[in-house]
Amino acid sequence: MRIPAVAAALAVALPLLAAAQERPSEDELFGKPQPQEAPAEDRPAASPPGEPAPAAETPRPDGGARVAGEEVEAELFGSTGSPAAQPPPPAGVAGGERDRDDRLGLGGQLYLRAGTTWSEDVAPADWSLSSSNLLDLYADARPNDRVRAFVLGRMFYDPTLGEPTPGTLAATLGALGLAAPAPSNPRAVLDQLWVNFDVGRTVFVTAGKQHVKWGVGKFWNPTDYLHPVRRDPLAVFDERAGTTMLRVHLPWERRGWNAYGVALLEDVAGRAQATDRIGRVALGGRVEAVVGTLELGLDAIAQDGAKPRYGIDVSAGIWELDLYAELAVQSGTDAPRWRQLGPVSYERADPTGDVPRLVLGGSWGRNYTDDDVVYVGAEWFWQRGGYDDEGIYPFLLAGAPAPTGDPLQPVVQQDPRAFTPFYLGEQYAGVYVSLPSPGSWNDTSFTLSVLGNLSDRSFVARLDHSLLALTYLRIETYVAASFGNRGGEFRLGFDLPSPLAEALPPEARSVPAPVLQAGVAARVSL
Repeated sequence: MRIPAVAAALAVALPLLAAAQERPSEDELFGKPQPQEAPAEDRPAASPPGEPAPAAETPRPDGGARVAGEEVEAELFGSTGSPAAQPPPPAGVAGGERDRDDRLGLGGQLYLRAGTTWSEDVAPADWSLSSSNLLDLYADARPNDRVRAFVLGRMFYDPTLGEPTPGTLAATLGALGLAAPAPSNPRAVLDQLWVNFDVGRTVFVTAGKQHVKWGVGKFWNPTDYLHPVRRDPLAVFDERAGTTMLRVHLPWERRGWNAYGVALLEDVAGRAQATDRIGRVALGGRVEAVVGTLELGLDAIAQDGAKPRYGIDVSAGIWELDLYAELAVQSGTDAPRWRQLGPVSYERADPTGDVPRLVLGGSWGRNYTDDDVVYVGAEWFWQRGGYDDEGIYPFLLAGAPAPTGDPLQPVVQQDPRAFTPFYLGEQYAGVYVSLPSPGSWNDTSFTLSVLGNLSDRSFVARLDHSLLALTYLRIETYVAASFGNRGGEFRLGFDLPSPLAEALPPEARSVPAPVLQAGVAARVSL
C-alpha cells in the first residue's frame, strides 16, 4: 500500500522548498490579556511577517475561514496543539522597518509544575511526586520585515529527582539494571536557533533548529515526520526540541497553494546517528492545495539508512462539522517489533512491506449563548504492526534475556523506541469536550479528554482547567483517572514472571497500576 507514485515524486522532487518560521512576540506567547477564542486547532493562524497571506480561503464550520496550509502556533512554538492545550493569544501582524530600539526582543517564560500519581495498593505517603520545572529564554532580532533571527534556550530543573521509590516502575527497572542514566539536574537544551529571510519576496527561507508540523491529527499525528520524538497528546506544553533543517517555502498566491521542501541534518528516526556526510542529509517536501472546500496535503521524506516515509492528509468543512483524515505510510518500521513465545521468551516479528497508519477525526462547535461556544471532537487511530496484547509491554520496557537463554543472566536493553506511548497498540480512540470562557468566566477554560487503547482495553480520562490571573500569570490544573484492563498502556501495572521475580527483592517484583494523577502549574512571562 503506497501513496500514488505521482504524489510521492512531486513531494520528493521539490528543490528544497520550505516554509519561513515565525515566532510570536513575548506578549503573544506569554500572557498579554486577550479575549478568549476557539481552541487552537479550530482557529487559523496569522500569516507570518514577510510572507504573503494565502489568497484562497474556504469556509470553516464555525463560520470563520480556513486557510490552505495553516499551522497552529501552539504546535509550532511550545504548546502541543492538543485539545487539552490552551490556545495562545492571536498573533499580531508585524512588518515594515522597525524602530532602532525595537529590533531586538528579549523574553521568556517560567513554568513551575508539580504532579502526583496515586497507584493501587500504595499508601498516600508513598504516592509519587514530580516537579519538572522549566525556564525559557529567547532573543528575537527583527531589523526589518524581511530578516529575522531567533534563539530559544530551555532549562529543566526537578528538585524531586533522586533514587526512585520502591514499587515504582523506575525502581523495578533499576533493580534489573535497566534504569536509564540519571539526567543532569538542572539540564539545559537548545530548543530553537534559526534565521529567516526571503528571496525577492517570492521564496521564503528558514535555516537552523526549528519546529515544523506536518499533518492534521489532534491526538495522533503519524505524519509528523520532522519531529523524531512522538508528541504526548495530553500534555499541555510540548517539551520536544526543534529539528535542525533548511526549509524553503514557495507560495502560489493566486491559487492559495504552497510548496515546501526540507533538508534535515538530524536522523529522522530519532537514532543517535550523525549526519556527518552529504549522503546522510534527509530530503523531503510537501505540497498543500485547496480544491473547492477541500484542503489536501502530500508529503514525503527519505534518508540514507532510514525507512522512506510518505503522507497524505485532507480536511474539509461539511455542514457544522470539521472533518479530517491523515495517512502515513512507511516501508517497515524504525524500531523492532517482537512476539512473545513464553513467560521470558521472545522473537523478532517485524512487519514486512509497507506499514500504514491512519487517523480519522472531526470536531463540531455550537454556540449555547450569544458569546459562548462548546467544542466537541473525536478521533480514531489505527496502525499496522501495533500490539494487541499487553503482555509484551514489560519486555518492551525492560529488554530480553541474554542470548544464553538463562533468564537470570543480565538483561539485554532493547531499542528505547520500542515502548512508544500512544503508538503501542493497533487501535486507539479519543474524544474531547472544550469550554473556553464559559459564561462570565472569561479568563477560565475547561477541557475534558478521554483516550483509549482499544487493543488492550485501557483508558485514561483527563480534565484540564486553566485560569488567567494577574494579567501575566496563568494557573493550570488537571486530574486524570486510569481505568480498564490492568496491564494495559493507560493502566500499566504488572508482576514480573518467575524466575526473574525470584532474583529481585519483594518490593521490586511488581509494578502497581496507576489510579489517579493530578497536577498544578503556574506560567508567567518574563
